[in-house]
Amino acid sequence: MDVSTQADGAEAALQTGEADEQSAIARQSDRDEITGDTLAITAGIVAAIYLLLSSAHIFFIPPPHNFFIALMAFTSSLLFAATALLSYRSLIPSRSANAVLFAAALVALSNTAIHIYLTSDLLQTTNLALILMAWGLFVLSVRWFILFFCCTAVAWLGLQQVMPYNPQLASHYTFMLFSAAGISAITFTARYATYNRMIIYRKNDARAQEALRQALTRGLEADVAEEKNDAKDAFIAHLSHELRTPLNAVVGFSETIKLEMMGPISNPKYSEYVKDINDAGLYLTSILDDLHDLVLIEKGKLNVTLATFSAPLALDRCLSLVTHSAERKNIRLQMSCDPDLAFLTSDKQRFRQILSNLLINAIKYTPEGGDVALKAGVHSDGRLFFEVTDNGVGMTEEDVKKACSPFWQAAPDMSVGDVEGSGLGLAIATQLTALLGGTFELVSQKGEGTTARFWLPQSCRAYDEPSATSFA
Repeated sequence: MDVSTQADGAEAALQTGEADEQSAIARQSDRDEITGDTLAITAGIVAAIYLLLSSAHIFFIPPPHNFFIALMAFTSSLLFAATALLSYRSLIPSRSANAVLFAAALVALSNTAIHIYLTSDLLQTTNLALILMAWGLFVLSVRWFILFFCCTAVAWLGLQQVMPYNPQLASHYTFMLFSAAGISAITFTARYATYNRMIIYRKNDARAQEALRQALTRGLEADVAEEKNDAKDAFIAHLSHELRTPLNAVVGFSETIKLEMMGPISNPKYSEYVKDINDAGLYLTSILDDLHDLVLIEKGKLNVTLATFSAPLALDRCLSLVTHSAERKNIRLQMSCDPDLAFLTSDKQRFRQILSNLLINAIKYTPEGGDVALKAGVHSDGRLFFEVTDNGVGMTEEDVKKACSPFWQAAPDMSVGDVEGSGLGLAIATQLTALLGGTFELVSQKGEGTTARFWLPQSCRAYDEPSATSFA
């Protein structure tokens, strides 16, 4: 796999990440997870603060309420410490993090409210303002944020009902609490929006990394597959070379014996055997040629040599190559060529190879007594078409999709029996057509026959006499 392919895979991964960015959203569960991650250290620090306050209250709050308020602070410190420990050990689920934080805030609110009530010291109302502002810094849930505001408002209204009423101080501290609530709301809104963006960025980053990881994995798999494919190609080339030499000897000597070039064969049975040997050798040689062509096509090393030649003569030559096979099955061969299609400029060898493969394939899958037709012409749009039609066993839609894959063969049919072949004919015809600048199509219906058609561009049509000189 080359560098450009890996770059394409990475670019596709990044494009996937960009597409996911629009669909990614921040959910409350994501915000709860962030709150849960910071709950342990938050509760631990507040526990330490209340532990210090429990000691300070004994000395700085006048009796008789100093010990009770100190005990409340100490108890709160223990509750906060327990919360920190549970959170540190991951015993508090993320979905409960904001609820636990709300409960802790209520403990702090209760400490302050009781302190104000017992000491009748409205100066402690500043603690309510501090708690409100701190609440905007810790919570990441709109529901719990609003609910605690309501609890603070209820606590302040309740204190005004049970304490001596001082309009001036009540107005002052009420304004202070409104200011603290505004600061808390601004802080909460900013944090809420910031963390939402962070969550979305984190999700997109995770998706982009996963897409990139998958692209790299596919790249590695492609590298391994390419190495295996190279090994397969090398094996096929080596096998072809090793088999071709003895096959050439088999075909050559059997041809010599069949033609009785060294003298007559006295036993007719020997003549039959020699003919079978020669046919088998030629058949194996054709398979090796197909494998060799397939390897060259897949590696892009099959060269095209252009020449101008007679289209009707090329079609007639292709028919003559399969006439013997058709006669053995009593199959009628027909050919028609549009008079306007006189000459072609293409690779003559590959052109004939395509048509020969299509004709051989049609004869294989046509029962005895059937018909195979070869037709060529010029379409109204200027393109050239060449088609082979049979009334054989046909294929299903699923078979048509697989038919052009290398080594694929249709299932045996009672009307034609087991069909010999390597399954390379249609695959090579398809790829050779593309190599010549054309397109290939296959139309078939089970039980009614098949039409294999390939198109060549208008530029392949020639109007001059065939040239004996080939050009690249």
